[in-house]
Amino acid sequence: MPENRTRRKVIKAPAAKSGGGPRVVAGRGHRLSAAAYPAGASRGAEVAGEFVEYVTRNAPRGEWALIAKLILDEAFADPIGTGAGDRAEAAAERRQSLLEKVATLKAGEAGRVLAPRAGESRTLVKKLRDEGVLLGLPLGRRPDYHYPAFQFDTVHHRVWPIVAYANSKLGAAEDPWGVTSWWRTPSDILDGRTPLQDLEDGDLTEIAVDNMISVAEQGM
Repeated sequence: MPENRTRRKVIKAPAAKSGGGPRVVAGRGHRLSAAAYPAGASRGAEVAGEFVEYVTRNAPRGEWALIAKLILDEAFADPIGTGAGDRAEAAAERRQSLLEKVATLKAGEAGRVLAPRAGESRTLVKKLRDEGVLLGLPLGRRPDYHYPAFQFDTVHHRVWPIVAYANSKLGAAEDPWGVTSWWRTPSDILDGRTPLQDLEDGDLTEIAVDNMISVAEQGM
C-alpha cells in the first residue's frame, strides 16, 4: 500500500551523542500531530510540539517520555472546563429538582421545632447537622441550609430516632444531597417502597436501613 503523503509534523528526539539513532518522543511510533487528537486541538498540538522539541534538546534523554506525557496531558485537557461545567450544571439541576420534591424548614424554623424555649436553637441545629444526625441542604454561597421536614418529630421536639440512625450511617454530614435522594429512592428491601414511605407509615427499622446500606455497598 503506498505511503500516505499527507504532511504531518513528527517531533523526534535528536540523536544521542554516542551515535545512536533518533527516537520518537513519548514512545516508539508515537506521533505528535494534530491528526491524532480531537477536532479543535490542532493549536494545542502545535504548541505542545514546539515545547516537546525544546525539552528533547535540553532535558536528559531518560526523562523525555515522562515529560512528553505530562505536556500532552496538559495540552489536550479540557482547557476551558466545559466538561466540568456541564457536570456542575447537571448536578445543580438534580439538586433543584430534589429540592422541589422535599418540604424543608429554614434554620430558624428547625430550631424552634427542636428547642422551642431555647435561646441557642440555631446552635443546636448546627451541632446536629455537623454530627450527621440532621440533614441540612446547603444552598447558595453562604450557604443557607434547608432541612427536610420529614426528619422532625414535632410532638416530642426531636429528630426521629430512626432518621438520626439512618442519616448517621449514610454520612449525611458529608453528602446531604445524596442522603436526601436515598430517602426518596425505592428499594427492593422495602418491596419497592422508599425509606421515606416506610418512615411515614412507622414501619422503617434499623435492620431495614442496615440491609439497604449493605446491598448498596455490594453493588459498588
